[in-house]
Amino acid sequence: MLRSSRPVIDTLYVSDLDGTLLQADAVLSPESHAILRELLEQGLPLTVATARTAYSVLPILDGLPFRIPWILQNGAVLYDPAAKRILHAAVIEPNAFLRAIRLFRRHGLNGFVYCVSDGVLQCCYDELSTEDMRQFYQERKDRYEKPFRQIESLEQLAFADAVFCSLHATRDRMQPIADALQSNPDLSIAYYQDVYRTDIWYLELAAADATKWHGVERLRSLLQPRTITGFGDNHNDLPLFQACDRRIAVSNAADALKAAADLVIGTNLENAVARYLQSTCGDRIFK
Repeated sequence: MLRSSRPVIDTLYVSDLDGTLLQADAVLSPESHAILRELLEQGLPLTVATARTAYSVLPILDGLPFRIPWILQNGAVLYDPAAKRILHAAVIEPNAFLRAIRLFRRHGLNGFVYCVSDGVLQCCYDELSTEDMRQFYQERKDRYEKPFRQIESLEQLAFADAVFCSLHATRDRMQPIADALQSNPDLSIAYYQDVYRTDIWYLELAAADATKWHGVERLRSLLQPRTITGFGDNHNDLPLFQACDRRIAVSNAADALKAAADLVIGTNLENAVARYLQSTCGDRIFK
């Protein structure tokens, strides 16, 4: 189990990225960057919880002195941004992984599978079978220099420490797969609408103990904060909210998030999370 000698902190803040902290073009605005940099330099206990990998989060948050581990890939990975290394990765049970991949095949879809090898995350695929996959692949190679590895078959990854599987398509193609997987006790499922292309839905698979709830609870054990406040916007943030003592939704959030929130603030386009942190914590120096 993860342990820490750090003193107990008062409130740990955990923010989603896309649709919450980031702008519509998936970047952090100059205003939010400046606010967060000042607060983090003062010691603000802030981290992020996202479906993204370190490959894209590192350039997005470049220049910000985060000290607390990030919750990545919806909780499948806990990552130290200072040391740039994986602290914890939850591996998908091999038989559950194989059943899921075969289900994808029956519906004519495949996706990207992320494996951890010697502490390094690899993104694997066997075929870029749809235009959406090709766009995802090209954008991440061009924008984030994300490395990909093409393999013969996704099935060969069942015993290769797979931690995360992501596929995306229109809702009519994705819904039957999501319905079939929801009852699998060996998997955690995140199924939600893309905040950038509303015609596309994401289905993300991880181990049963790999959700944003589990990521927050690992940080709770590690850091022992008195309370945890979470910020979110989409359905995959519901587990984040369930783990937090205080839940804050941006006003562009899905209705389910706003219904579960203790407070609704402005939109991601209004730098609402950074401004909330500045107004709440800006006059404090954290020790």
